[in-house]
Amino acid sequence: MAIVEFSGVTKRFRNTVALREASFTIPERSITAFLGPNGAGKTTSMKLIMGFLRPTKGNLTVFGEDPFRREEVRKRIGFMPEKPVYPMDLPVEDFLEHLARLRKVGKTDLNRLVRLVGLEKVLDTKIGELSRGYIQRVGIAQSLLGDPELLVLDEPTANLDPASRREILELLKLLHKELRVSMIISSHIIPELQEVSSYCVFIDKGMVLDYGYLGDLWKKYMTEAVFTIETRDINTLARILIEKPYIKLVKKVDKSLLEVAVEPEYYKSFEGLLSELGQIVTGFSFKTASLGDLYGKIVGSRS
Repeated sequence: MAIVEFSGVTKRFRNTVALREASFTIPERSITAFLGPNGAGKTTSMKLIMGFLRPTKGNLTVFGEDPFRREEVRKRIGFMPEKPVYPMDLPVEDFLEHLARLRKVGKTDLNRLVRLVGLEKVLDTKIGELSRGYIQRVGIAQSLLGDPELLVLDEPTANLDPASRREILELLKLLHKELRVSMIISSHIIPELQEVSSYCVFIDKGMVLDYGYLGDLWKKYMTEAVFTIETRDINTLARILIEKPYIKLVKKVDKSLLEVAVEPEYYKSFEGLLSELGQIVTGFSFKTASLGDLYGKIVGSRS
């Protein structure tokens, strides 16, 4: 089921077209990545979803309704902007308790959220004294107050050091698992979103280039499927696979591991073959292409 639908959406600011004829859907329970360079139209798309802007042309719905006109829709969405503004002299606990009262969130639910986001040790600390990573956790906690069904995060790892970026990505995966909340995450740092997202919307110069589940997009644009195969008899398996005309490469990684490249249209057939060879194949995994490679393919296909 789609929770977000754009149909021919254009957003113009005076002489600038920030989004042009954008059409895409986002399924529920997914972590969706908005991918593209700075200025591509990611933030504009998010603001339209939040109901902060209305389209110049076209139609969009969130939970089946117009987010610009329906306040009830906006109440079901949590949002963290790229550059949030906080009362820096206020302790974390006071800030969250104030927001909880405004949103009618009880103390028990607030305490659970604080533990889940990992803020227990800094509740007495003023926001201005927190590290950048903890400030991002405060923003995520704020966006989760009221149990939203959709979480919209604009550049949640921006300006963080590598260790803090890793912690925030792991936190987002945990929240998705524990709360089963749908997420939309934008970033211009493409590789790190591969770890958390299963669905992508690729945007460049205000245009949606393509969208969908990563597996489907990979099969559409990439030139080969790469499998890593564990085997009891590497030589026998290699001989069997080399004879198949749709196999492009068989490479020995070690004495029990093969890496095999398959023409993408034979992806499912190859999985079936490996299942049939269960006596010598002990396991296999599908090695996805990087999001950076996929983005390059999609951009190249439109140029």
